[in-house]
Amino acid sequence: MSVLITKVKTVFALAVLLMFVVPAQAENTETVASLQQLLDQLKQERADQRKQWQAREQRFLSEQKAQQARLEQARAQKRNQEKSLQPLQAELEQLTADVDTLEQSIAERGKQLRALQGAFSRIAGETGASLQQSPVALQHPERAAEMERLAALQALPTINDLESLWLLMQEEMTASAIVDQFQGQYVDGAGRQQTTLLTRVGVFSVFGAEGFFQYLPESGELLLPSIQPPNRFTQTIAEFDPATAGMQTLVIDPSRGSLIRQFGHSVSLVERIQQAGWIGVIILALGAMGLLVALWRISYLLWVTIKVNAQLKQLETPTESNPLGRVLLRAERFRTANDENYQFKLDEMVLTELPALERGQNFIKLLAAVAPLLGLLGTVTGMILTFQSISLFGNGDPKLMAGGISQALMTTVLGLVVAIPLLFSHSFVVSMSRNLVQRLDEQSAGLLAARVEAGSGHD
Repeated sequence: MSVLITKVKTVFALAVLLMFVVPAQAENTETVASLQQLLDQLKQERADQRKQWQAREQRFLSEQKAQQARLEQARAQKRNQEKSLQPLQAELEQLTADVDTLEQSIAERGKQLRALQGAFSRIAGETGASLQQSPVALQHPERAAEMERLAALQALPTINDLESLWLLMQEEMTASAIVDQFQGQYVDGAGRQQTTLLTRVGVFSVFGAEGFFQYLPESGELLLPSIQPPNRFTQTIAEFDPATAGMQTLVIDPSRGSLIRQFGHSVSLVERIQQAGWIGVIILALGAMGLLVALWRISYLLWVTIKVNAQLKQLETPTESNPLGRVLLRAERFRTANDENYQFKLDEMVLTELPALERGQNFIKLLAAVAPLLGLLGTVTGMILTFQSISLFGNGDPKLMAGGISQALMTTVLGLVVAIPLLFSHSFVVSMSRNLVQRLDEQSAGLLAARVEAGSGHD
């Protein structure tokens, strides 16, 4: 360390000497007359400079010691501060761990709050859609704006928002359990706005003196359908009296208007027949003809059965008004000694009565067989029309194919509807005619047996 200081001093002295020698020489050249004076002057200056350097060195050394003392003092202060910072460091680490724990807790609670916000938005949206479908909105149109606000809420819902949603749901539940009357507007068949006294049955049905109304959630209006439900349903409207205490009968639509709408779209019987086309008309004409023939034959056979039953009670006095009476009269007039000829004659008499008893049966059977075939023909023609529509317009619009499909189905239905009762009628007519023929055969056999017995006794 001392060697370094010595070298520094030497370098510093040489530098100072070089700085002052040249200007001093130039100045002394003018003022000093001899070299001896210059030399003396240089020595004097050098001695002065050496004193200055020594003074500076002493100041430097003293300052170095002071700095060394300050350095030691600073190091001591650092050691003391480090000792005092050790508890603070432990406390800092503990606080850092606490901060991390709190940040994790905040993150978890943030997830829960975001889930709560999502659940609230979903429930508010579903509740808003349900409330829009409810006819209670006719009495509370202001709640639609509140439900839109709650459903569109982006921030975390407040207590007031939760209470507002709860009150709207509670209001809907309360209104769904009561029958209420209020003045409201509806749209009639001509598209005009009308005002009347409306009765709301929970959230299911709305009716007035004009009939049942259909609630349109899209526009929030009531529509009076052109086709009302059957009279047994509309009769309850006229019989309902809100001032009457006790139980009353009311009609509700659990589908909230879908059933009433279905009545409006229902197709009448005439329209169904028109869908079947000319083949359906032919089937119905043949069916009507067959039913008329069946009714005629049933009536005739019933009349003949009554006459035959009356004749059975009076076999001794036969008449021409019934087949059995005519057979008995012809048997009395016929005279022959041969029993076999007598039997043949009785069979002939019975066969003579068969055409009148069996008339029309084959015709009814024919119509019962032709009706399903015509229905099958209509099915084929309807499918042809359907495929023609598909080939021309494609299958994008089902309405274009509805005509052919309707004809195909309706002709089949009409053919079966006509054939089934005709088959039953044919079976009934055949059964009645066979019953009468059996009675004629029984009486003919009885006559033959009586003749044989009488011949045996005579012999």
